[in-house]
Amino acid sequence: MTALGRASADLLVVDNDYAGDPDGFVALAHILLRAGPGGAVLVTTSPLDPGLAPLAGADPATTATGGRELAGHLVELMERHDVRVVAGAESTGVTEEQVSAAARAIVEMSARFDRTTVLCGGPLTNVAAALRLDPSLRDRATLVWVGGTLAEPGGGEYNSDTDPDAVAQVLASGMPVVRVPFEEYTAMTVAADAVKNDLAAASPVGSWLAERLVDVPPFVQLGGTLNLGDSVLVPFVPGHDSHSIRVLPGSVVHHQVDRSGLWGDLIRRLAAHG
Repeated sequence: MTALGRASADLLVVDNDYAGDPDGFVALAHILLRAGPGGAVLVTTSPLDPGLAPLAGADPATTATGGRELAGHLVELMERHDVRVVAGAESTGVTEEQVSAAARAIVEMSARFDRTTVLCGGPLTNVAAALRLDPSLRDRATLVWVGGTLAEPGGGEYNSDTDPDAVAQVLASGMPVVRVPFEEYTAMTVAADAVKNDLAAASPVGSWLAERLVDVPPFVQLGGTLNLGDSVLVPFVPGHDSHSIRVLPGSVVHHQVDRSGLWGDLIRRLAAHG
């Protein structure tokens, strides 16, 4: 700590709708493996679209809480007792109702660090609420967001359309944003056989992740490949290695994610983690 009581290292915030698609867990595990036990990490959970939550077998009123329980289980399984998991708002929008424990945690923890990187794989509900609590967050944080399309930054896909008001507020806030659009994250695929074999055999954590990925809702047909869209966030974990992508605020990431390289990196790290 410095004389002013501020931490010298950067803070990493990982925000996602963990009660929805299980690819968020794969991304979270990979992010924690890359960040290492010495990094300061906060995990926050956002709500699902209430119209889609029942299709995923979730209670629309408690998807952020349910996501916290699932993400918390993964964090415990990885023995990352230093990582906080905090539930966010249970509904989307930009009212006082969305100013949740997650938004407060983002503001309170980021104030202790010189820089904060926010990796968001879901709607921007919690990020917008944190900015309303403390507009100065925009000056010390960079957001990497999986959302929008190449042609439409604030719409055109699930994460942007689930909470368009939050998207508009964040994009207008002045916070530096790096965006990974629909066209990039939907290309992040892996063979179902690789999940059932390589991932499941890599480690107990890998086995848990594989079970989540193949346990699809009744309305989903499990095909030959699975989408790991949220894993496009992994190259933005602060650090330097062969899979990192330099953060250029205001940029849109396209044709930059090494899909096969990331998958191999995940399997190797899981095996080493045990």
